[in-house]
Amino acid sequence: MDKQLYASLASRASELVESGNREQAIGILEELVRSDLPVFDRAMMCMNIAIVYGQMGEPEKALENYTRAVDLERETDSFFIAQSQAAYLSQLGRYDESRRSYEALLSHAHLTSDSREMFLKNIETLKRMASQP
Repeated sequence: MDKQLYASLASRASELVESGNREQAIGILEELVRSDLPVFDRAMMCMNIAIVYGQMGEPEKALENYTRAVDLERETDSFFIAQSQAAYLSQLGRYDESRRSYEALLSHAHLTSDSREMFLKNIETLKRMASQP
């Protein structure tokens, strides 16, 4: 897919989300996931689908798409999507799952020292949150 078409479709999906036509936006994003885009771009489209499902109040569908996105992201050097998934789990109050996600990120080959420090702080915060009634 050429860059102009990719940009145009991504922009259209964004416009549809903003206008409340989220199902149509998901359809366009799914087309992009199935395209010949680079793997990280396809992973980002899966994450965008997850975000839209989250906006629609469908957290299980959001998490399914975060999982798809993280699976694709594993083929790259990035951990941005996995980090976003961990944060989303925390937003849902799923503190133990979020903590385990951050713990898994600690072994990422391309983790910076700043990210490691942030993840360790997040893990401690999530432990406290999980222990509160």
